[in-house]
Amino acid sequence: MFMHGGPGAGCHSSSARFFNPERYRVILFDQRGCGKSTPSASDDDATAALTDNTTQHLIDDVLELRRELNIPGKMHVFGGSWGSTLALAYAIAHPETVQTLILRSVFLCRRADVDYFFQGNAADFAANPLAMPVPGTYLDFPTAWQHFVGEIPPKDRRDVVKGLAKAFAVSPQNDADRERLLKAASACVAWESSTSRLNLDENSQTQPNQKYALTAARILIHYMINGGFLGATGEANRENNYILDHVDRLRDFPVNIVHGRYDRVSSIPSRSPGKGVARRRQ
Repeated sequence: MFMHGGPGAGCHSSSARFFNPERYRVILFDQRGCGKSTPSASDDDATAALTDNTTQHLIDDVLELRRELNIPGKMHVFGGSWGSTLALAYAIAHPETVQTLILRSVFLCRRADVDYFFQGNAADFAANPLAMPVPGTYLDFPTAWQHFVGEIPPKDRRDVVKGLAKAFAVSPQNDADRERLLKAASACVAWESSTSRLNLDENSQTQPNQKYALTAARILIHYMINGGFLGATGEANRENNYILDHVDRLRDFPVNIVHGRYDRVSSIPSRSPGKGVARRRQ
């Protein structure tokens, strides 16, 4: 079972290339509101796509998919970035269905993880764009960060995720509203794209596909403002430590983790710098 990133990125056929089709039955799971799922979060009114769209709903969808595809036994669960978050949450909820976990770019969806990527020096940026008050992705991609922060209204920079959530919560009523919404969504997706590759020219402002930008950005912020819907729901849940608090639920099967040294999207703020790591726990 392949769980894609984002949240909101959707699957691509190339994801199947991780697996030998002669050995594995490969299932690419498009999560609610994105990819080939309907309704889509790219619609003018995204309410339908975001209502009943939480981690628990996604876990229930996996169980329903298992029933639909007649999978009674255990399965390998593969996830990267947000997909690793969902894979971990699923395995915590239903360890009896998991044979192994394969995780790339682990993202725990704690407030510290989200702020490392989205907050940085945004609150101080207008006064001093070179301010370095805390560690964060912004330190490694200053030009891309400048492009991103420039699209966030100064009044919303003290809490970038909250500001984006406010912007995405309003359905556009006219062309001007749609343009503002699209600019915010494109900036969000472009920032993530710029920081996902070491060899990308930060000055290259290639605009993402509009439908994809709206889908990915809306779903991403919908989850981030709610702490990934891990355990409790609501904005107060942003401080959760749900996965580490329940990691003992993973003790009965192998967990394989690959996390790159230069990963600044799914970074773990508390870890020390080091080489790329691959670990297997049994």
